[in-house]
Amino acid sequence: NEIPAWIKNNAGWWADGSIDDSSFVQGIQFLIKEDVLKIPQTTQGTSSTNEIPAWIKNNAGWWADGSIDDSSFVQGIQFLIEKGILSVQS
Repeated sequence: NEIPAWIKNNAGWWADGSIDDSSFVQGIQFLIKEDVLKIPQTTQGTSSTNEIPAWIKNNAGWWADGSIDDSSFVQGIQFLIEKGILSVQS
């Protein structure tokens, strides 16, 4: 599953602080819901925190600049879903 290139712009903006966590998460949720960003079946977790780990933001920046591949970026998104930090309703 290829991720549209323009999504990398959002990841880069988030990684460099141009957009906040909430905007990034809302964008990812929309893309998953609209089936633009395809995430493998992932069990939705629950979390008492909405804090995104710093390494996820680092991954987004690396993905945006081509240092890591789509699969590595998607694994980070899956982590957020599994931990309940990012909620996705179908």
